[in-house]
Amino acid sequence: MIRPYSLILCIATVMFTSCQNQKTISSANDVKQNDSTLLTLQTHLRAVGSNFSTDSVQLSFTVVNHADTVQRFCKWETPFEPFLGKYMDVIDEQGNEALFNGPMARRVMPPPAESYIQVQPHDSVSTVYNLAKNYTMKPGNYTVKYTGGGVSGLDTGNEIKIAISGK
Repeated sequence: MIRPYSLILCIATVMFTSCQNQKTISSANDVKQNDSTLLTLQTHLRAVGSNFSTDSVQLSFTVVNHADTVQRFCKWETPFEPFLGKYMDVIDEQGNEALFNGPMARRVMPPPAESYIQVQPHDSVSTVYNLAKNYTMKPGNYTVKYTGGGVSGLDTGNEIKIAISGK
C-alpha cells in the first residue's frame, strides 16, 4: 500500500518541478524580448563642419527611434553627457588611439529615472559636442566611432573620418 503512494508522490514531484522550470524559461524569454526593444534605437555620428583644429572637433550624435512606441536609453556613457566618460574610439592613421584625458565616473546602479532620455516613435534626439575636450588631438587623420553598449544600451552605429589641422 505504501508503494502506490510513493509512486504518486514521485510523479507529482517531477511534474511540479517541470512546471517550475517552464516558468523560469518563460521568464528568461520575456527578458530577451524586452532587451530587443533597444534594437529599435539607432545611433548616428557625423562631423559638424570640416575645418577641425586640435582644440575644436565638433561632432553631432543622434539617436533615432524606429519603433512605433516611445523608447528610452540611459544618457550615461553617451555624448548627451558630453564631458564624462570614455565612449568613443578615436584612432589615427597609424592605428594609435588618441589619449583620453576626460573625467571618468563611478555610478550608482541602477541609474535613476532622470538618467534616461525618451525618444518618441519615429523621431530622434541629437546633441553636438566637442570631441577635443576629452581627447588629446594632434594634427592628422582619425577614425571616430561611438563604442556603444554599456549602461546606455545603444548600438555602436557608424564611424566617421575626420582630418585635424594645427591649432
